[in-house]
Amino acid sequence: LGGNYAPALRPTMDVVKRGYDQILWLLGDDHYVTEVGTMNFFIFWIDESGAKELVTAPLDGIILPGVTRDSLLELARQWGEFKVSERKVTMPEVVRAINENRLLEAFGAGTACVVCSVSTVLYNSTDYVVPVDPSNPDAVFGPVARRLRDELLDIQYAKKPSPWAVPV
Repeated sequence: LGGNYAPALRPTMDVVKRGYDQILWLLGDDHYVTEVGTMNFFIFWIDESGAKELVTAPLDGIILPGVTRDSLLELARQWGEFKVSERKVTMPEVVRAINENRLLEAFGAGTACVVCSVSTVLYNSTDYVVPVDPSNPDAVFGPVARRLRDELLDIQYAKKPSPWAVPV
C-alpha cells in the first residue's frame, strides 16, 4: 500500500508548488539528512580530510533499505576509486561543503528513477546550488551519478555480465 509514504504527500505537494521537484527529509535538531522524496540520498564530495567520498545515510531503522541503494553502493565499492560510506550527515555539513566547493554532486536513487541528480537545495530560506557536472552545464547527471546509472542499467538489460543477473 505504501502507507509509509502517505504522510509525505502534502509536504511534497507544497514544495512542488514552490518550484521544487522533491523534498529533502531532515531529522532531528541537527538536521540529519535522510532521504530525498521516496529515494535514498547520496552525496559525492571531498570530505573534511581531503578524500573523495560517496556517502549515504546508514540503515538505522529510518532509512528504507533498497535494492537500488545496495547495488549502487556495491558498484562504487567495486570501482575502488573513492571512499564509500554509510553514515549520518547533517545539513549544516552539506552547506559547509557547498560553501567550501567540496560538494561535487548529489543524487537520489530508487527503483522508479534509478538515479536522479540534485541541482538545488532550499535550506533555511536559502537556495544552495549543487553541482551536477561543472564540465557540462547542460548535463542532467553528474559524472558519478551517470556512471552508476549506466552501469546498473547495463546489468539490468544484460548489456554487461554480472552475477546479479542470470540470463534465461
